[in-house]
Amino acid sequence: MIPDKEVKALESFNGRGNVVLSAYLPLDTFEHRQLAYENFLELAHRRLEECGSRADCREALGEDIEIVGLYLKSNGHRQNRGLAIFSCAAELFWRAYPLPVPVSTQVSVGLHFDLEPLKQVAELAQRP
Repeated sequence: MIPDKEVKALESFNGRGNVVLSAYLPLDTFEHRQLAYENFLELAHRRLEECGSRADCREALGEDIEIVGLYLKSNGHRQNRGLAIFSCAAELFWRAYPLPVPVSTQVSVGLHFDLEPLKQVAELAQRP
């Protein structure tokens, strides 16, 4: 599981008004592992559309999508049951964490990282 120190860093992260991206991906089945990149891109591009004509939002989120996409295409992350990724390219912040349980595919964008799915994973991981 993610160390408390890291969770606190995510909770207190200050993007200085820049967009931050949170992504959760299930990797528990062969199909999920094969589709992780495509599913991420589909949801991320939906979030990109939500920027509308705001060039700053589109640019920052576009960089985050590119960084996460490169990681998903090139990394051996697929040996885990789930994956959580947090990115804010504008502030040079990027983290990826393997998760001990599968999660639903989700991509969120905002001024703060979406940590609710991470809290749910922590609760599931503590159950006997």
